[in-house]
Amino acid sequence: MASRALRAGATGYLTKDSDPDVLLAAIRKLTDGGRFIDPKLVDGMIFETQRGDVPPHEVLSDREFQVLQMLAAGRSINEIADACALSAKTISTYKTRLMQKLGFSNNAEVIRYAIRHGLIVE
Repeated sequence: MASRALRAGATGYLTKDSDPDVLLAAIRKLTDGGRFIDPKLVDGMIFETQRGDVPPHEVLSDREFQVLQMLAAGRSINEIADACALSAKTISTYKTRLMQKLGFSNNAEVIRYAIRHGLIVE
């Protein structure tokens, strides 16, 4: 999630269990115009990419990833379409693409994958 947020333009990233001192350091750095990533995440982000252990969902486009999360949260194609201001046909296309990229054949596989990788957002 951190790398996805940073690619989307975030200038900083902390986890909800970051130490309060880290939070203060982040606020100070960001208010001075800098960038900040929780030091606990930096090693994992850098070395994970170098090892080639990137999770399969990293190949998804941002919209495909969003559809994956919403499907895994139990939302229907029509609900996702309404939330994204797109047609149900467009959302179905995103669903088809993400399932092809990840090698899934049904919704249960999407949900299992999302749970396993902590991707479900309510």
